[in-house]
Amino acid sequence: MTETVSAPAPEGSEPLAETPTVVWDGIARGYVPAEPLPVPASVRLHTTAVDDVDPVTFEVVRYSLMNINLEHGQTLQRLSVSPVTMITRDFQPSILTADADVVFLGPYLQYFSNAQSLTIKWILENRAEDPGIAPGDMYVSNDPFVGTPHQPDTIVAAPVFIGDEIFCWVSNVLHHSDVGGSVMGSFCVDATDMFLDPPAFPPFKLVDQGRIRPDIEQMFLRQSRVPRNVHMDLRAAISANLVAAEKITALLKRYGADTVKAVMNRVLDSGEKTVAERLARIPDGTWSHRMYAEAAHTGDNATYVYRMTVRKEGEHLYVDNRGTDSQTGSINVTYAGFVGAFLSALTASLASDLAGAYGGVYRRVHFDLVPGTLSCADFPAAVSPSGIYTMETLISLAGTVIGQMLACAEPEIARLAIGPAHPAFYAMISGGTTADGTPFIATNANNMIGSLAASPAEDGVDFGGHFWIPEGTASNVEELELLWPMLYLYRRAMPGGADGAGRHRGGRGFLEAAIPWGAPGLAAAVYVDESFPKVVGARGANPGSVGHFRLKHGSDVHRSFEAGKIPQDFDTISGTQAAIEAKGPALMVAEDAVWEWTGANATGFGDPLTREPERVAVDVAAGSLPAEAAERVYGVVLTGTGTTDVAADSAATDVRRRDLLAARLAAASAPGLVRTAPADARLHLLGGELALAEFNGARHFVSVTGRAVLGPVTGNYKDGCAVLERPVRDLAPEYATHKARAGYTVRHREYLCPVTGLRIETEILRDGDEPLHDIALAPTKES
Repeated sequence: MTETVSAPAPEGSEPLAETPTVVWDGIARGYVPAEPLPVPASVRLHTTAVDDVDPVTFEVVRYSLMNINLEHGQTLQRLSVSPVTMITRDFQPSILTADADVVFLGPYLQYFSNAQSLTIKWILENRAEDPGIAPGDMYVSNDPFVGTPHQPDTIVAAPVFIGDEIFCWVSNVLHHSDVGGSVMGSFCVDATDMFLDPPAFPPFKLVDQGRIRPDIEQMFLRQSRVPRNVHMDLRAAISANLVAAEKITALLKRYGADTVKAVMNRVLDSGEKTVAERLARIPDGTWSHRMYAEAAHTGDNATYVYRMTVRKEGEHLYVDNRGTDSQTGSINVTYAGFVGAFLSALTASLASDLAGAYGGVYRRVHFDLVPGTLSCADFPAAVSPSGIYTMETLISLAGTVIGQMLACAEPEIARLAIGPAHPAFYAMISGGTTADGTPFIATNANNMIGSLAASPAEDGVDFGGHFWIPEGTASNVEELELLWPMLYLYRRAMPGGADGAGRHRGGRGFLEAAIPWGAPGLAAAVYVDESFPKVVGARGANPGSVGHFRLKHGSDVHRSFEAGKIPQDFDTISGTQAAIEAKGPALMVAEDAVWEWTGANATGFGDPLTREPERVAVDVAAGSLPAEAAERVYGVVLTGTGTTDVAADSAATDVRRRDLLAARLAAASAPGLVRTAPADARLHLLGGELALAEFNGARHFVSVTGRAVLGPVTGNYKDGCAVLERPVRDLAPEYATHKARAGYTVRHREYLCPVTGLRIETEILRDGDEPLHDIALAPTKES
């Protein structure tokens, strides 16, 4: 994987020969394993397998392996002491082949999908001869350039031997509360390079033939502000590996190594066959999307772009990141992070029924990433905040691109699309000392409550968690108050509104407020405050929510307590509101301060003006949508004023929606001559108002209701749309921001059917950026 470059020759001299530059070695650049993996001859890998396994034995061994991995995860969760592991389930156990292909992944953090595989392959390539790999060994690494998404995510990997051969590996990766760096909690938003980030340790042997090396363990623990927590969690990871390894060894003794290996191979082959069959039902083509981030580090106010393109040819996918901005600040990830984000979204959409047996799926995905970019950074880029920012951005980006691709598939495959995730992990990390002087770091991961995007067929799920961590849970408020010196005023659902609106609305998120309690104060180290939405709604839906963090100093909350009241509205609490940056510095929170932060309403699907009026009325009656938003957002005129007699006025709604659609077209720029598809041309629906139609010997993009011809399938359908563009802050009050923030100039572009005015698609873009060509299908032989 060595790149070469021709150096410029001095004037009048002979050209210099091509000289090698940076390799994908996990040191100066992310690690990309060579194929075949160059394992030293001194290491013996078990590769033999029986030719056939009877069906009963196959199922018994397959489920035994799957349950061993599940028990691995349960052991890890029970032994850990940090809430981020114990409650949130921010970890992942895996069983891997002798050469580190994933056989089973657990139901926990899915973007750890390739982290353990890459790290173990690196160990086999770089540590096998010195210091060697022996029975009872375990290696530890938190190096993002080798395999982990960011430094708090620490991998512990153990080989399982049969005789003198490595039969397989068991491994886990979990998020530690603090592993050093310039910011408590180790999300170093102020970092401009790796040298202000937490230390990144390439794989080192922590357990040597069953004996933990105390000198190495102490070196790792010394970096942390909460070493006792990290120590207990590290020992939990070691113990959980031992449990899994012992179970696999017993399985080998019962059924024989060659039989178990045959089952593992068949699991991989079956997963590959399943995804290949599904890919064959998607037309060849290219799909692309981009998303923006604001602020690369503390004090920054610029916007940055991430782009992802998927090309599908036959039964394979080819993924690239061309068009992504160059690495900068702390909003980067390495190759491992990008790959993990994409694979987590792909398997959740296309292969969730494989129940974690994803290694075969990975064989059909090929990555061609541009190094030195935000999504494939070279050393020494800072990456530690990626677990709260960039990883979620890339998962959401991947979910959008994959959803576009699946929309073009046969109906049984198209309905597997799950929509984009939140663009950030809305959270607050704080810390300080308790009244008795004990230091604490509070990683509030309550956004595990989450919300799920709408699908082409149904509304999203309120408080539905996140597809990329199925077993993730949020803490009860009482648990947090027991753990940390703070008192919660409220935690409740966010109101519905323009954010997340669509024909099918997105799931609702939540917001919560709290104060310091039993301590003189604390520091808010990491928080999320956005000035524009990052995730567009699919097929004409509105964007999702803008996440906010608010802080007031000198509040009257304690006086309210004395009066027997618990404040329930942040806006009515008195105090001085702090100025908040997108990625600001640590904020001092005194005893009399109060803070509130929000999760997010997920994105919807389809034009909000096509939502069934009765469903809008139901949302209003249930209290999940304010009555004023019914007409403002959905164009639905209601009758009745209470929760029991509210209903949609069909006739008035029809008139109101016609007026709104006419106003859209009047404000939009027209595409020129508008043609319509023949009445007898059959439509292949791509979701919402976009479809394919074949006539005159070629396939075309068309609008569904107006049947406007938007262009050939090899072109950009947006060229045939009417276009309405405005600042995203003008789209609805939910997206308002002020002039000093990055989102003030960000644009919202609507692509409308030139006949009806219905939205076909929308786009968020920086001022000055060109529209994106997001779908191009390969021509068929017939066309």
